[in-house]
Amino acid sequence: MDNLQRASVSLLIDEDDLVPSEITALLGAEPRLGVAKGEKFLGSHGKCTEASTGKWQLGGDWNTPVDLNDQISTLLARLTDDLEVWKYLTARYHCYMSVGGYFVDWTGGITLAPQTLGALSARGLAIDFDLYAHTASE
Repeated sequence: MDNLQRASVSLLIDEDDLVPSEITALLGAEPRLGVAKGEKFLGSHGKCTEASTGKWQLGGDWNTPVDLNDQISTLLARLTDDLEVWKYLTARYHCYMSVGGYFVDWTGGITLAPQTLGALSARGLAIDFDLYAHTASE
């Protein structure tokens, strides 16, 4: 897709009063990370960290070649499609899709299909992009 070399897509839910088991039960999937505020967990860099807020994360694997529409729809397909559940979650917690990516070159673009945007919107999910270019720092 476009000129992303690799990309990662995650669903992130956070809030101080988040109870990971409640999110897991409502969405019907086990998270990559599920911690309550104050719990200790092993961070992605192998360091033990105390959660500053409750967190629930699904996804996060890096994919090459990149198809963001497929990555997002595959992740959403693992979860409930009950829009009342999503309405409850997004009213109570900070819920969003996060996309991390590395451009092949120093600049580029990303296009999401209307179906992808519609699926995110129907669930009340924002999308956050965190993009990098290897050559920008050279």
